[in-house]
Amino acid sequence: MNIDPIVKKETGYMALGSLICTAVTVLIFVLLGKFDFTVALGCLIGFVLTVGNFFVMSDTLAKAISTGDEVTAKLKIKQSYVTRSVVMLAVMGASIVLEQIHWVPVVVSVFYPRIVIFVRGIVQNIRNRKNPPAENPENYVKWEDDEQETDEFEKFVGGFSKTKDNNNIEGK
Repeated sequence: MNIDPIVKKETGYMALGSLICTAVTVLIFVLLGKFDFTVALGCLIGFVLTVGNFFVMSDTLAKAISTGDEVTAKLKIKQSYVTRSVVMLAVMGASIVLEQIHWVPVVVSVFYPRIVIFVRGIVQNIRNRKNPPAENPENYVKWEDDEQETDEFEKFVGGFSKTKDNNNIEGK
């Protein structure tokens, strides 16, 4: 199985972020005095579910884009979404039904990717503000206060009307 290097890298970031979120979940249960084997099993299952779902989503997206056919790509992505959703719901449902697994860490783990992506975005913006990447300017996210001149339309759409070289789409 040939895995795209970007998929490996991003899945690594997600695994690290999910591990941190899982550690926070464990800490909360310990502080509440409710930590036991069922919580540990729920955290493990939630971690594997989160990282596995992210990996399959990323890998499917990379392979769908590489087909070059928009219809085929959309179909692959839709099939992956349905399959991943069914698997996640089944695992969450099983954790609720089975007494050997605490359901809270499994259900909470579904939110880890949003947290990890949000925090990575903040960290990336801070890094870009301190040291703008000169060799790769399209990765630089501009803050609104970085703009020197904006007309009312640009203020309304939040700068989405700008291209990479900070000109309007119309080329003004």
